[in-house]
Amino acid sequence: MDLDTVSTKHINELENLVKDLLAAMRKAKLQKDPLGEHLRLFEQELGDVRRQRFDAANPDYEPYR
Repeated sequence: MDLDTVSTKHINELENLVKDLLAAMRKAKLQKDPLGEHLRLFEQELGDVRRQRFDAANPDYEPYR
């Protein structure tokens, strides 16, 4: 998914909403649903974009590893 044009604010909001949805799916015992795996991958992609943007904007910090 191309997240380059999505604002940082929306990246953060999407990441939080996906986490909330995954938590609700776990409570409903739907964590094995194929949608859950897609959401986990999306959450990971959002986190990667957020960290890359932070690293680019704050070169004094060590990159997240």
